[in-house]
Parts: sequence; C-alpha cells; structure tokens
Amino acid sequence: MPEPATRSISVWQGTALYVGAVVGSGILILPGITASIAGAGALLAWAGMILLSLPLASTFAYLARDYPSAGGVSTFVERAFGRYPGALIGWFYFIAATAGQFIVPLTGGGYVSYVFHWPRGAAFGIATVILAGAIASNYRGIRTSGKVQLVTSGLIAVVLLAATAAAVPAMHSGAWVPHGAGLRWSAVGRSSMLIFWSFFGWEAIASLAPEFRHPQRDVLRATWGGVVIVGVLYFGIALAVIVTHAYVAAPPSSFVPVNNAALARVMGMAIGQPGAVVTALLAVVICLGTTNAFVAAISRLAYALAHHGSAPRWLDQVDARGTPQRAVLLVALMAGTGILVTWVCHLSMTRLVYIPNSLGIATYILGTAAGVRLIRTPQGKIAAGISCAACIAAYPFVGTFIGIPAVVALGCIGYLVWRGRWQARGRIPRFNEMR
Repeated sequence: MPEPATRSISVWQGTALYVGAVVGSGILILPGITASIAGAGALLAWAGMILLSLPLASTFAYLARDYPSAGGVSTFVERAFGRYPGALIGWFYFIAATAGQFIVPLTGGGYVSYVFHWPRGAAFGIATVILAGAIASNYRGIRTSGKVQLVTSGLIAVVLLAATAAAVPAMHSGAWVPHGAGLRWSAVGRSSMLIFWSFFGWEAIASLAPEFRHPQRDVLRATWGGVVIVGVLYFGIALAVIVTHAYVAAPPSSFVPVNNAALARVMGMAIGQPGAVVTALLAVVICLGTTNAFVAAISRLAYALAHHGSAPRWLDQVDARGTPQRAVLLVALMAGTGILVTWVCHLSMTRLVYIPNSLGIATYILGTAAGVRLIRTPQGKIAAGISCAACIAAYPFVGTFIGIPAVVALGCIGYLVWRGRWQARGRIPRFNEMR
C-alpha cells in the first residue's frame, strides 16, 4: 500500500478529530427524549454507552492501525467477509445518513418553535429551509471544510458545557438517583438504543489512520482521549437535564416539544429567556452546519458506490467542479420525503431516531465482527469480541425497526446479483471497463 503524502496528525489533533466526528446534533435532543422514557434511569443508559464506547472505538482503532486504508470500515468488512458485506456497509451508511438529513433539520426547527412558542408547523418550515439551504449549497459545489465542521462541533461542546454548568446549583442526589420500581430496565434498554445516535462516528477516523505521525502508537491514544472527552460531555448534559427536570415523562410515540429542546429549557431555567433564545439560535446554526456537511459526504458516498458498481450507474456522474449533482438530488428527494412523511403521519423524534440507529448498529456488528477476524493482537480481538457481543445483545431493543437493515440488505444484494447477471451477458460494463 502506498504511503500517504504526509503524516501530519498528532495525538491531540487526532483526539480533536475523534471528538468532532462523534459529537453531533443528536445530543441536542436525546437527553430530553431518553429522560422522558427512563427518567433518572437514563443515566445508566448513558453510562453504559460510554463504557461500551471504549472497546468499540478501540476495535476500529486497532483495525485502522493494522490495516491502514482510506476506505475505513467498509474496507475492513470487505477484507474479512467479501465484496457483498463490504458493499452492504456503504448502503447502510447511505440510508442511515440520509435519514439523518431530516432528523437534524427538525432538531433545529424544534428548538426555535419551542423557545418562541410557535406551532408545530413552524418546526417543519424551519427544517425545510435548513435542508433546502444545504442542498442548494452542495448542488452548486460549495464544500464545507473540515475546519468548519470542527467549529460546529466546538459550538455543540460550548452549548453542552454551558447547560451543564447552569444546572450545577440544582444537582442533589435525590434528583438523579433511580429508586425502586422507578427503575425500568426495558426503558433503560430502549434509551440505550436511542443514545447510539449520539455515539456514531468512532469508525469515521479509521480512514485517516495513514495520516497519523506515529499510527502504531497515536491512533489508540487519540481514540482513548476522544472517548474520555465525549463521555464527560455527554454524561454531564444528561445529568443536567435530569436534575433540573427539564423534560416531561411521555411514551415514545408522543410528540412533546420540550423533550426535543431540553437544553433550551435548562438554560431558560438557569438564566432566563435570553439563555433559551441563544441556545435555540445556536441549535439552528449547528444543525445547518451538520446538514450541509452530511449532504456533501453522503452524496459523494452514493457516487463512490455507483462508480465501484455497488449502486445504480445513474449516480456515477459529476459535473465540471467534481460535484455529484444527481446524488445530491437523490439525497434531497429522500430527505424531503422524510420531512413530509413525518409531518403528515405525526411521527415523533423518538421513532425517527430508531431508523438510522438500526442501520448504524448493524454496521457496528459487521465492523466489530471483521475486527474479531482481522485484528492481530489478543487485546484487540478481545475488544472486538466484547463490542460485537454487546451490539448483538442490544440490537433487539430496536424493536419493530429491527427489520430495516434486512430490507436494505435485500435491496443491496438483489441489486448486486442482478448487476452481476447483466454483466455476464455483456449488457453492463464491468468496473474495469467503466470510466
């Protein structure tokens, strides 16, 4: 494998990249939603996910160290199990991230409509504007730099730290310790599955392993540093929401605005309405930056899948600026449909988050299984085994959404088999015959 042009990433830079990849807009809504489901027991779910992050993130760090590749987790899975599972990872990522493109804008819209007491429709209007702005920007070929994404993640960290600090005066043991029958393990399990949305990203930096100055040593150090920082931020904000009671207990199917904007309520309770307004405005900025970056990333993923023969050739197109405009339009169609269906069917954010989560957990099951097979060191194999077993054990808590990865898998495998037959007949050019 050729050496990367430069090895420039230090441990501290790698840690920052990990935090930037994991800390996303999902943390704006999940503390309130999980608290509404499990009460103080949600803290156990957050703590459990933080603990799981250590072997999970370490698994991908070991894989990146032993098999450095810009292809990341799909490369690992393909190396371990063959082309079809490797292609499947790409499909899982694409569908999961596309679902995120209507969840993230709705998050920003939900914050604004809650703080200003606007009707439900306002949240969907704001979400549509956020999505349209991101689509237009990407269609015109305006790219979001990595520095902009680090700024977005930094804004999220500032909001989390501010809300946590504002809640400190309210922190007393009686407010956040689960008691007796109040602790429902099924609710804790459901909360854990929702929390996965905030922990996706440990695999993302694997593709940058070749660019670390000392990958054999620094990839693992950066991983562990990222786990600690993300864990402190996440547990702190979950604790802040619970001790201030900035949520309303409700079944998962219900739409409760305050649970989707709990951080704004925390700030409003601590320093008044100006704090809530600033939090809401920052949420819109964060969601716009996140949506813009993800539209760019997943449209290029769709193009890459098509270019390698794993998705329809119609998507294998870029304009003179290198923009995959057809893929951008596909993302716009799918995300826009998601917003419309959510509005018409009165779906709750809780239900929506299960869609990408089911696919993300399936991705982690395949990725960690590849780790069990490929990682060379005993400690790495143990980390992969623990992670894979934990993801498999947790997966049933996805509930009725457990079938989504199976449907996507059938679509992916069906397409690849169909394409292979047409290639054999000479109707479709093989990859090495494509431009």
